[in-house]
Amino acid sequence: MRVRALALTITTILLLTGCAQSSQRYAANPDVGAYFTAPAKWIKIDEKILRKAERKGADAAGLEKANLVLWQEAYSKLPNVLPKEIFGLNPTEQPIAFIRVRQLTMEESNEVSLNSLRDLIIPVTKLYSGQSTVVSDFILLDDEEIVEEGARGVRTTFSFTPPGSLNETVKQTSLISEDRSTLYFFIVRCTTKCFKANSEEIDKISDSFTVRGVR
Repeated sequence: MRVRALALTITTILLLTGCAQSSQRYAANPDVGAYFTAPAKWIKIDEKILRKAERKGADAAGLEKANLVLWQEAYSKLPNVLPKEIFGLNPTEQPIAFIRVRQLTMEESNEVSLNSLRDLIIPVTKLYSGQSTVVSDFILLDDEEIVEEGARGVRTTFSFTPPGSLNETVKQTSLISEDRSTLYFFIVRCTTKCFKANSEEIDKISDSFTVRGVR
């Protein structure tokens, strides 16, 4: 594990972003103290569209979890990306980035661990140890502990093949606030072929994700 401490302030990021407006766009929510940058040409999928899609057909438990979401947005290199492509397991042909910040229930707060943070999309820990076959071709590519000013957790990069789909690679950052009340979740993903072709851009987006926490 490698621990990373980020010292950049929001002001510094804003200045840097302002100097590079032609190439980068800035996604931020000061209410939750999180932000990242994405290429300026990427298309934003608005939070209202994501919320509506997430709530449609959800059961009581799903609605309860949806009500705990404080902020979520998605960005895609291609236009006309649907919410089901953001929330689904199958990969897209071009990169997408998705952030979600939500409150944790008391039970979740008590049970959260680095392994549970790794397992938010698929059971990474069990797949790595050979205890699960829910997806095929699983490979753990990288795993590093992350320490931010307002949260800490883990960044995990892995590839796998969903049933009946193409192999995909995911760079996933999962952090919990210092008071263990809030989950910060950020992923960039696409097919493995796409991920390799866009690896430099994807790394830049993922590395820009910063959590300062609620002030």
